[in-house]
Amino acid sequence: HNPVDWYPWGAEAFERARTQGRPIFLSVGYSTCYWCHVMERESFENEAVAADMNRWFVNIKVDREQRPDVDQLYMTAVQLMTRSGGWPMSVFLTPDLKPFYCGTYFPRADVAGRPGFTTLLRSIADAWSARREEVQQAAESLTGALRQYALPAGNEAELAIDAAFIDNLIGRCIADYDEKHGGFGTAPKFPRETLLELMSAYTEQTPVETQSKADIRRMLAHTLEMMARGGIRDQLGGAFHRYSTDQRWLVPHFEIMLYDNAMLLGIYARAAQAMGRKDFAEVARGIADFVISDMTGPQGQFYTALDAEVDGHEGASYLWAPAQIAEVLTQDEAPIFNVAYGLDLGANFEDPHHAARPETNVLYMPRSTDELAKKFGAEPAAIEAVLLPARTKLLAVRRNRKGPLLDTKVLTQWNALMIRGMAMAGRLLDEPRYTSAALRAMEFLLDHHRAPGGGLYRASRDGQSNVAGFLDDYAATAQALLELHSSTGEQRWLTEAQEMAEQMLRRFSSSAGALYFTDAGAEEVLVRQIVANDSPLPSGNAAAAQALLATGHATQAEAIIAAFAGSLETHAEASSALVQAAMEYVALYGPITVPPRDVSAELQGLAQRGAQAVTARAERTGDHHARVIVEIAAGFHIYASEAPAGLYPTRVSLEGDTRAKVTYPKATRQLPLEGSAPVGVYEGQVTIEIHTEQPLTGVKAIVQVQPCSETACLTQMRIVVQL
Repeated sequence: HNPVDWYPWGAEAFERARTQGRPIFLSVGYSTCYWCHVMERESFENEAVAADMNRWFVNIKVDREQRPDVDQLYMTAVQLMTRSGGWPMSVFLTPDLKPFYCGTYFPRADVAGRPGFTTLLRSIADAWSARREEVQQAAESLTGALRQYALPAGNEAELAIDAAFIDNLIGRCIADYDEKHGGFGTAPKFPRETLLELMSAYTEQTPVETQSKADIRRMLAHTLEMMARGGIRDQLGGAFHRYSTDQRWLVPHFEIMLYDNAMLLGIYARAAQAMGRKDFAEVARGIADFVISDMTGPQGQFYTALDAEVDGHEGASYLWAPAQIAEVLTQDEAPIFNVAYGLDLGANFEDPHHAARPETNVLYMPRSTDELAKKFGAEPAAIEAVLLPARTKLLAVRRNRKGPLLDTKVLTQWNALMIRGMAMAGRLLDEPRYTSAALRAMEFLLDHHRAPGGGLYRASRDGQSNVAGFLDDYAATAQALLELHSSTGEQRWLTEAQEMAEQMLRRFSSSAGALYFTDAGAEEVLVRQIVANDSPLPSGNAAAAQALLATGHATQAEAIIAAFAGSLETHAEASSALVQAAMEYVALYGPITVPPRDVSAELQGLAQRGAQAVTARAERTGDHHARVIVEIAAGFHIYASEAPAGLYPTRVSLEGDTRAKVTYPKATRQLPLEGSAPVGVYEGQVTIEIHTEQPLTGVKAIVQVQPCSETACLTQMRIVVQL
């Protein structure tokens, strides 16, 4: 029951908006998005709200997974306007597709001084009617900003992308490592698979054992172990949920996405082989077995995702209470299971959306296998002999519960990622059935997602495809074909990979050297973007550079890496996959020298405003201690060190010293952000302390911040200061 007159993204909707002179309301979401369902129930299913939407707007509904070009472009607008992002994404456009007002989730009614969706609709309809010139000016301004951000940033000085440069980038990427819980950053905590893959590749590729290599291997192993023991992993089914709502991997957001599990499958399989870890091999097998049994279609295609909720209750099918365990397991099994999976420590899940719901447990492993064995006075193998049948019984009971929605859409990029993961796991774990699953899925893609002329479609459902593929689809498919060649030795897959690489170059090349996100023949996009940020999927340009290296197109791979040299220098932390591509290139062909590249007048203006907004100085306070003092101009703030993913938290590091310990102060104040929890910011003067193991001599401190006023954020800054 949805009385909104929705249109798909396309010519019919645009023509109606133009001929009727109406603005467009664009709603972007995806099938497993909890707050998308909430806004649908509250607003889009409400007759009165739908009447206002149909009266004043042309309404367009977009699945972000099917149209990542639309999502990516307008999410940039949302972030520029609101300093945050998320889904559902709610954007108001002029009939020529230029955004003028942006947000995420809006409650139906006004709440706590914030306008509800009903109020917002009326206000925007009034502005469009009475002050249209102002609206169009705002749209032009925001569109100009989108065009700036659509191209790679320049570099004012010559840059050398060499081994030292790469080591520095990797050090910055891992600077927010969590020593206690593993992983990176604070809550909400994402696996950050592209960073884990970069760390894995670095430890395998670096020929000489160094302290840096040992540290990174330790961080990688610790992170993989803590994630595997956490509630972010479905302890019965074997797959991983999308992210943890807390810092210690305990309570997940319960979506299960194909792409997360595709990347983690390969990461765990590689770690199992490289580190000789049988536990990591079992985690990889758990992922692969779950995907084959629960997310695979009849022709071998991999489905997109499992929802986070059942009947509006998040995680309902995954939760257990001790009484439920006792009903299923024997008196010998239940006590050991309860201790192994944390039920003896009390309830750990309280539904944030349904306060009256009884407290239950997310299953996790608070104790290691050795700790369990010691507690029960038994060998680890004996403990596992009890837990394995117990898990099997509980999983059988869970399968009789009402399960979450399965999105049976088939996405080319995500299938290619899982094909690569399955093929890698089949080879490294000596499991031919995983290789067979990869081969079946690739045959499906080549049969159903290959367009006339050798191109690719983005998505299909029930065999129907109509959206042209994007750079990510081609690059991921090329990588999957290369992995199939490695796993089977069949020449066919290398030939297919080479053809896919050539198709990619023909369709996406740009004068900037990097590749556009959208096909040269793409219509109905306001701006063609060139991006390198991971999302958390690896960026198309990074995957393309890696695939081009492997298919004999080193010159084109070098051009992609060089085009983003300035971006890597300023915020490599958002581009782990591209750092890996640069590392692989340098290992094969040596350093890349990138001459100065001009920056547009608009970007120069932003940089000048940023330079006026934030300054920094550093001073030595002892042989092993220093401090950095950051001065923030009146009217500006910078995000505090604990700012979540999607923003640019303040970061300080020492040039060449990845082991320096940095202590940040608490946020000056909490800044309300539309559609999400408040975020800490710094204002005025901030002092950041640094402790080093080696004596300080001639060291430079690197300060990374993003200055924001109350109405807009400037580009991220990188300030280098001598101690």
